[in-house]
Amino acid sequence: MHDPREAIAAAIEDHGPIAFAEFMELALYGPGGFYATPPVGAGEQAAFVTSPHVHPIFGRLLGNAIREFWDLLGRPDPFRMSEIGAGDGTLARQLLEVLSDLPIRYTAIERSPGARDALASLEGIDVAEELSGEPHVALANELLDNLPFRRFRGDAEVFVGMDGDRFVEVVADGATYEDTVVPEGSLAFLDRLAAVLAPGYALLIDYGSAGVPGGPAHGYAAQRVVEDLLANPGRSDITVGVDFDLVERRATSLGLAVLGNVSQHDALRGLGFEAWTREELSRQARQLDERKGLDAVRTWSGRSRATILVDPVALGRHRWLVLGTTGLQAPSWLSG
Repeated sequence: MHDPREAIAAAIEDHGPIAFAEFMELALYGPGGFYATPPVGAGEQAAFVTSPHVHPIFGRLLGNAIREFWDLLGRPDPFRMSEIGAGDGTLARQLLEVLSDLPIRYTAIERSPGARDALASLEGIDVAEELSGEPHVALANELLDNLPFRRFRGDAEVFVGMDGDRFVEVVADGATYEDTVVPEGSLAFLDRLAAVLAPGYALLIDYGSAGVPGGPAHGYAAQRVVEDLLANPGRSDITVGVDFDLVERRATSLGLAVLGNVSQHDALRGLGFEAWTREELSRQARQLDERKGLDAVRTWSGRSRATILVDPVALGRHRWLVLGTTGLQAPSWLSG
């Protein structure tokens, strides 16, 4: 089995201390890296849990959003949709189920060869390594925060070098200790997106805020925060909050329109979360009336778990950024 430590050490030996973006690229996406083989980090038994793993209502409501994109685009046939960073395919399965009546051609995009092999076993999807093919809708759920970024302290860039067999930070003397980032990977992704997006929409879902330069960087392993990002490369995720102001400025400079940026709390409410909650309450009441106590408990448990999706201090704080090519209308759910 490959060990990313070897590739990182070889890079440092070859050309000296490396930028953190290069370290991150090798630690996450290189041979033996965190995302190199399934499981690819997300899920109840993995390093972190994303919205599709919390409850399938996420995929159902997101499907409502994609259905409106299809309507606004004039109902193209085929309807080309690309999910970038498709992971273990959980979201793909949810969306294909709820959108089964559409002429959808779904492409799951993953850099990891192991993840692509696993995705290839799912019925009804194409699998690719990179974004291409002029999709009508491009979807990225919790992707941008994992793309390689450079780190700075003041004006001094943080590099990664070696001290014996340990990886260490290399930064100019006297640098301040306020960690900021330059999201090279996210900006490159936007460049690619603008180049291939057909007349259509992009929906980028991630955590972060407007006008914040990204820090501090941190990791996740076994659903716990990892502070030391250099200690065990390939054994933890590496992430940083997304500066949505920067993303929007880059998208605009590339000719894409920023159609809306709302919290996941507001997006899911606009897509029908409260109506679903009422239906689940009614179903629970019927189950109790029919003396199906265990079923009622399961319904209550699922509904309770789903509230994490809209909790403003949990996943509800994520942002949903909608971009579109010139002349497209903003979807109705952006305004609630």
